[in-house]
Amino acid sequence: MVTGVWKRPEVFKMFAKGVHHLNMDIDVIVAGSEGDKSRKMVEAEGFQYIEITNQPLALKMNTTTLAAADLNPDYVICMGSDDILSVELLEHYKIWMDKKYDFIGCQDFYFYDLKSKKAAYWGGYRDRRRRMHTAGAGRCISKRLMDRWGWRCWKVSDSDMLDNSMQGRIRGKQRIINLKNEGLFALDIKSPTNMTPFKLWDNTKFIDSEIIENKFDYLF
Repeated sequence: MVTGVWKRPEVFKMFAKGVHHLNMDIDVIVAGSEGDKSRKMVEAEGFQYIEITNQPLALKMNTTTLAAADLNPDYVICMGSDDILSVELLEHYKIWMDKKYDFIGCQDFYFYDLKSKKAAYWGGYRDRRRRMHTAGAGRCISKRLMDRWGWRCWKVSDSDMLDNSMQGRIRGKQRIINLKNEGLFALDIKSPTNMTPFKLWDNTKFIDSEIIENKFDYLF
């Protein structure tokens, strides 16, 4: 599992709780850009740390996948450091890993804002160009596909649109999961230090916060 961290230590702590709650043997590689501050935070969780400048973001994230290559994994899961996968979702991923699928991703996603205590459900992209594209978080990529990419998932020229940068390169057997239809959960945590305020965007609606607070009770 690979991710990058920048500020928001309280959110990274929740990410770490999410990983530990999976209770699986997962190597986690984190790229950070705040020197000893981020290094100590990451290594305290037992994760591998890489120090690198925060920009360009694609270069920062590619550093994590290149490091993952040294571990020779069958799959790499790309995460934001504010994203949580439920145990049941990862078990669902494993079904498709065992079937040797090259790419597994989520069509929709759940959100929770720490400041307002509001929760939301995003139903996925519905414009013609991106319909059936996956959310950027939680993309699971096979070794075969990573080898084809040279273990660099993102083009540096696309640093401002990492999700689309990867999406256009996906080939092979794909499994796109609709969380709501499958009764599964993946969560994006928003905090007061987010660059943009928590609000609804296209194909998103507020939901009862207790749904998220109960499902991810170990986070709160």
